Amino acid sequence: MSTQQLIFTLFYFAFGAGLIYLAVLIIRDSARIRLNRVTSAMLFLAGLGPIFIALGTVISPYQAASPFKESFLYNLFYIWELFFPVLVYFSWIFPYDRLATRRSRWRYMVAVPHLFHIILVIFFSDTDRVLEFLTIESGDGGLFNSILEPITSLMKWMMIPVSLLLASHKKLFSLVNLVYVLVAVGYLYRGMRLVEAPRLRKQVRVILLGTHFALGLYVFTFILPNLVPLEISETLSSLLTVLALVMGAGSIAYSIIRYQFLDIRLIIRQSLVYTVSSALLVGIYIIAITRLSSMLEKFVGQEIPLLNIGFIVVALIFFQPINNQIDNFIKRMFLKDKADYRNIMNRLSSQIISILDRQQLFRLVEDTLKGSMQVEGVGFAIYDDALSSYIYFPDSEAESTNLSNTDSLLGAIGQLNLPTFFDQIETWHLGSPLATLLQVNNTHMVVPLRDREHLLGFITLTDKITGFKFSFEDKTVLSTLANQLVVALSNVRFYRESVVKQRLEEEMNLARQIQLNLLPENPPHGTGYSFEAHSRPSRTVGGDFYDFVDTGEDGKMALVIADVSGKGMPAAMLAAQIQAVLRTEVCNCRVVPETVTNVNNIVSGLSSSSGKYATLFYGVFHPESFEFEFSNAGHNYPILMRADGSYELLETGGTIVGAFKNNEYQSQKVQLRPDDLLFFYTDGLSEAHDKNEDEFGEDRIIDFLRENRHKTPAYIKDTILGQVEDFTVADTPEDDTTLIILKIQSREVV
Repeated sequence: MSTQQLIFTLFYFAFGAGLIYLAVLIIRDSARIRLNRVTSAMLFLAGLGPIFIALGTVISPYQAASPFKESFLYNLFYIWELFFPVLVYFSWIFPYDRLATRRSRWRYMVAVPHLFHIILVIFFSDTDRVLEFLTIESGDGGLFNSILEPITSLMKWMMIPVSLLLASHKKLFSLVNLVYVLVAVGYLYRGMRLVEAPRLRKQVRVILLGTHFALGLYVFTFILPNLVPLEISETLSSLLTVLALVMGAGSIAYSIIRYQFLDIRLIIRQSLVYTVSSALLVGIYIIAITRLSSMLEKFVGQEIPLLNIGFIVVALIFFQPINNQIDNFIKRMFLKDKADYRNIMNRLSSQIISILDRQQLFRLVEDTLKGSMQVEGVGFAIYDDALSSYIYFPDSEAESTNLSNTDSLLGAIGQLNLPTFFDQIETWHLGSPLATLLQVNNTHMVVPLRDREHLLGFITLTDKITGFKFSFEDKTVLSTLANQLVVALSNVRFYRESVVKQRLEEEMNLARQIQLNLLPENPPHGTGYSFEAHSRPSRTVGGDFYDFVDTGEDGKMALVIADVSGKGMPAAMLAAQIQAVLRTEVCNCRVVPETVTNVNNIVSGLSSSSGKYATLFYGVFHPESFEFEFSNAGHNYPILMRADGSYELLETGGTIVGAFKNNEYQSQKVQLRPDDLLFFYTDGLSEAHDKNEDEFGEDRIIDFLRENRHKTPAYIKDTILGQVEDFTVADTPEDDTTLIILKIQSREVV
């Protein structure tokens, strides 16, 4: 046997054994799935072909007396041709199982021609021996011979068409095989056009490319020479055969390793990678050692056994390190894929941290699961804080459906900790609207999303497009994904809350600015009198306000101080409404009691809640006569501190505004004299309290005013606010604080 023949023989053995090994891996991984069984059978039969060729090459030189090509063992080679009906069967179930809805047993008839061919070439290849076996010697054979003679005669006549078939069986079944190839290719192409899932489409494209190339080479090498006048050298035939084996087997192995064809587990794919890398290295070593030994023998002129042993020892020393490097390289090239759960988790971990939009997060998870596990649909249920209930999305782009918090199935899902098949919780399906909804969406598996205490939601998965079951690796991916998604959803929730808070703060700051703009820019001043005013809300905006309005009548000036119930934005809105109504009434030149009455009636109609009201003090000051007419609508009594230290409380008026319609209000006039001080305030000043819960109180205010009645309004304002601030323990006031100071001047103040 020449070196060239040896190399080709080794290749045939290697690829044949590789195909059979791959077939064993596939059937061992999942023998229950029809596509695995058919693919395994196809690869096993494809592996028999090169092994029989290699065996024939090895045995043929020792069969000089009886040529091997005419022997019974050689004809066993045709068993591998069952590959073609299995190939057609494969094209019927991949990428879509066309036989799933058809129960006819006629599908198995596709193998009848090749079974007939195998029987023909194995048992009837030597027609002379068959005829000799059928010959019955003449003589008295008795009744038994009398029965057999017509049968044997009939069989001898049948050997005539058998002989004709044997004479042309290669051409005939080459044509049959060609038809089978064309039929399989047609079905595979039709199936590929129906594929929509990107990952499955990649599987189909790779397998179609490799299979078609391998079948094309086989047709060119073996089928066409039997049908048309085409001669191919033995060397070219061997090369094309090896190339066909590489392309055909390689495409399936590549799809298994790279695109998880047949849903083969990661550990099996790693084993396949290691076997391929080891076989590749062993082949290279064998060829290298053989060639080096041959070259050294020619150089030295004799065979050196110790040198061959030395080559083998060196090869063994370097085998494992080099094989590890090759194995790692192949894994990096082919196993670094979207379908491997470690890569899925690494990729998702780096992506979901930066995603702060719930819908975008759902789309990422949906695309990942559809791409890696090839599921048809992914649904999401999530607890919505605004609705205080769960909402369900059949997919990331669909409209949501509100779920009842009392749904029995929802309660059952809340008790799950791991991915669970939908039919395993069918006890809770009865009477559950959620179960009906999930059944409509073809739910196959439910993945709970739980933190330590609560069910945040769940993911629903349909069946896989390929029809494969969810494996242990799939459940591991889903469990890890669920944990990461819980963290991501919590981040989304915190982010949304922070955005809402930030937006609210911006709106509140804008509202504060608007409210400040509604207050008078500067208190009025005139001959013989001066005003000071201050207003500070306990929050960004508040319910206190004050205003000065020119009545347009004899230089009179209206002033108002009010305290709306509540705090924050609702109180600020009602305060703005009261201020607008009051300005309108003042412009209509109403008398004091009528103005307050109209304000009350209008505000009570504006407020939709009986709890919305305001205390209000309204008065009109005449700068010429220093006469002051007022009406107090339930407000803190302003303090009139006289020049001699005596004081009066301005109490006349009526009840609060906004609570009841048709209230009646009275007014009263007081005459202000030189050096008198009129102090208006809201309860935020008087009710400020210390650490013992003692209030600052009206008495402290009166005492302070008596002691400082001769000071300027600005001094009085700043000093009393400072005292209140020192008195209280809170960093910020607990209530809105507003005050107005009117000072009648008669002499220079200190």
